[in-house]
Amino acid sequence: MHKLLVLDANQRSALAIIRSLGRHGLSLIAGDHVGRTLGGASRYASSSVLYPNPAEDPGAFVREVAAIVGRHGVDTIVPATDLTTMLLASQPDSAQPATLSCPRAEIYDALTDKAALLRLADELGVLAPETRIARTAAEVEDAVRELGLPVVLKPARSRYLKRDRIISTSVEAVHLAHQFSETLRRLHWLGDIPCLVQRFVPGSGAGVFALYGRSGPIAWFAHKRIREKPPTGGVSVLCESVAIDPVMRSAATKLLSAVGWVGVAMVEFRVTDDGTPYLMEVNGRFWGSLQLAIDCGIDFPWLLYRALHGLPIEAPTGYALGRRLRWLLGDLDSTLIELKRRDARGKAEALGAFARSFVDFSCRQETFRLSDPGPAFQEASQWVKALRR
Repeated sequence: MHKLLVLDANQRSALAIIRSLGRHGLSLIAGDHVGRTLGGASRYASSSVLYPNPAEDPGAFVREVAAIVGRHGVDTIVPATDLTTMLLASQPDSAQPATLSCPRAEIYDALTDKAALLRLADELGVLAPETRIARTAAEVEDAVRELGLPVVLKPARSRYLKRDRIISTSVEAVHLAHQFSETLRRLHWLGDIPCLVQRFVPGSGAGVFALYGRSGPIAWFAHKRIREKPPTGGVSVLCESVAIDPVMRSAATKLLSAVGWVGVAMVEFRVTDDGTPYLMEVNGRFWGSLQLAIDCGIDFPWLLYRALHGLPIEAPTGYALGRRLRWLLGDLDSTLIELKRRDARGKAEALGAFARSFVDFSCRQETFRLSDPGPAFQEASQWVKALRR
């Protein structure tokens, strides 16, 4: 029997991967740097393994993954976060003889390095916000003067390896002149990696999800976010499957095909009020709301597994529209935030929207499934512990 190691097993996307592949009879090992995980609590996980925290000791993480492959006879490794994907893509020999479910490092970097991505987008005629690439504080200041406020200061990478440790970065938006100096001081990563100074594009986030094989695209999916955590913009807690925007799909096709992408990818855009999509970034991993795509008939993990091992694939021709997926505890957190920040009328609206989702028959719960209840109990336990802290 084929044996797969699914990394980052406490992520909801990893849980969706484990459930998908487990239903197809594959043997799955849930791996993470924390002891009790959502994926490990699933009845589809045959066992769980621990490895060092990749953010704290990336070298030890890579070595332990290699050791797990040898001890357990793993033939496929599926990372579920940017960090573990980045580390293993950059050292693919360490995973041998197992197959990695991500592209080679040079292909992965071509799209996940935001500076390289924008250069490629410009060559291909893919619309992106007006951008200047700066490498010093003085260059950032010059770019801001040239573009004018508001701007977004975006690191070329969300995380990067510096000597033997992982450095995390964040995106900063500057709307007012008096905010700029303080914001610039927070760019601790400036000098290590480039800063993208982008003209601010008002609108909302959207994206398309794709799976590419060696001969091209296999499957596509899209959803819209209905509620997020935090409510002002963040991770989706309630989303709905929608038809793919043809402009976004065309842009994503140009980018992924140009570099010979193999694997899954999430291509994100900022859509203005007039419906114009501007390219934001590409993530070369599974996305948080993966379970919605599976529920709608696009079983990305199974299709990816078959593509990796050269098995016959029947490419999906479409998927169910209008179906919803709800991350219940995330939705609860989002509602609690709304109750703290809104007036009496706003509180009532937030509570009403939260309550109506319980009688929405087009909506399924992401973590809780009657056929596999363990992960929901595990998540509830983690949530209560976090609430106490």
